[in-house]
Amino acid sequence: MPTRKTNGTGRKATTFRTTRNNPRTPTNWYSCNSPKFNAARQECQWRIGSYRTIFSQFTGGRTNFSPNVANKWIRYINNGTRVYKFNTNEFARYFGRQWATATPTAAKQFIRRRFGAGIKDVTRGRNGTWLVATTRNVTGRPFNNYTWT
Repeated sequence: MPTRKTNGTGRKATTFRTTRNNPRTPTNWYSCNSPKFNAARQECQWRIGSYRTIFSQFTGGRTNFSPNVANKWIRYINNGTRVYKFNTNEFARYFGRQWATATPTAAKQFIRRRFGAGIKDVTRGRNGTWLVATTRNVTGRPFNNYTWT
């Protein structure tokens, strides 16, 4: 009777066959330049930009945000809302000089009348910045040409 091959433990030795260039095996890399990634790339870009905008309100010694307000704005981002940041000059240029010095509630009412119910909230931030939370379907200017930095 022929002896069977073992690997020293008494078990039958197994051989592994590897196949090369098998067209049925999936690849594990993709080209980043594919247009199919545009939606995912833009989603990441505005989420990261929104988080950076909120984070910038807490750098330094003082902030206008209470912890409750900060958590509210973080929840906005987590629920798919985009947070845009404008300095006072940009806010006056895009929405009107009278709104750059108005209260956030009055500015929110004006912006909401102009852009619709997609405007979720407006507040003043650090160093005279304005934060505007919108849904993704607000596409008017200045929101359609905003650069997420």
